Amino acid sequence: MRAVNLIPADSRGGSRSRGPSTGMQVPAYVLLGFLAAALALVTVYVLTNNSIGSRTATLANLKTEVSQEQAAVARLGEFTKFAQLAQTRISTVQSIATARFDWHGALSDLARVIPANTTLQSVVGTVVPGATSGGSGSGGTGSIRSDIPAPAFELSGCTRSQDDVAKLMSQLRLINGVTRVTISDSQMSNGSSAPSSSGSTQGCGANSPNFDLVVFFSPVANAGPAGVTSVAGLSTTTTSAGGTQ
Repeated sequence: MRAVNLIPADSRGGSRSRGPSTGMQVPAYVLLGFLAAALALVTVYVLTNNSIGSRTATLANLKTEVSQEQAAVARLGEFTKFAQLAQTRISTVQSIATARFDWHGALSDLARVIPANTTLQSVVGTVVPGATSGGSGSGGTGSIRSDIPAPAFELSGCTRSQDDVAKLMSQLRLINGVTRVTISDSQMSNGSSAPSSSGSTQGCGANSPNFDLVVFFSPVANAGPAGVTSVAGLSTTTTSAGGTQ
């Protein structure tokens, strides 16, 4: 039989036919390497851009949060100032309260201890010497009033006798908080004293002693040089208060 060569004609020739195919394979591997490197570079670029974008967004969010917190701090700062102002006012009120003198209680006690035969023509109360009040102080008690920087009543009036003046001073010492009762003057009058404004009690009568007294109380804490509280002086003639004989 005749042998038949089934190998294609272009593949025949041994090593000569394999030379061109090997030469074509080398550029293909190089191209694949370049493609792989390019893919890696693109991947790194994309990942880097994504990371930068994410961090930029995070930074923007942080800036927004910082702005919001700063605005909240500014709002809370107003409340802090208000709280400080409120505390300052509370301290001021407490300071005033501690320096306040209980004139209501003092006047109530004064009304209880004044004997029935005694007429007060003037009552002036001040927290400290030099403090102003609605009425002027008794003319004869000014120097004595300045001796003690404490609340005091300056009393002017009349009674039936000098013994009654002494009894009045003893009664005045019974007032709550009184530390000292000082007489400035006690002189016999030649005529009757003026009647009371209500007309229910007459004056002390002829030859009755007119007195000027100062009733000192315990000092008030935090009282300023001009006084903190004061009671208006009763410059008009007052009725005699009924009390202990």
